[in-house]
Amino acid sequence: MPSGGHLAPDGLFGIEYSHNASKTYRFFALEADRGTMPVARSDERQTSMLGKFAAYRDVIERRLHKAHWGLPNLLVLTVTTNHARVADIVSRLTQQNTNSAALLFKAVNARDLKSPMAGLLHEPWQRAGSPSLRIDE
Repeated sequence: MPSGGHLAPDGLFGIEYSHNASKTYRFFALEADRGTMPVARSDERQTSMLGKFAAYRDVIERRLHKAHWGLPNLLVLTVTTNHARVADIVSRLTQQNTNSAALLFKAVNARDLKSPMAGLLHEPWQRAGSPSLRIDE
């Protein structure tokens, strides 16, 4: 996908939305972050969460999601088990002052990652530099 590496989300899915007899669709890449990859590294050649998000921004800006997966749009949902980690990621992305509106974040309990979580659809997701977003609307 992006130059310099392969980007493989933990999952891909879409949601159909109905508004006044018309239908629209949003597609999502899901990243399940278990906290094993550092948020940032001093050597940009090493893997980090910020590097992964830069690759996703590149995919979205260059519309590679359409070319490679046939998806007309893409939002990236990152679920992690640590509220402080979400705050750190969002803060660093905000400081970078790059377009990160398509990157959404949520912290959940680790035990909840093992079962479906309907609340993820109905609760707001955090974004860097943009208002939070509910994906069910």
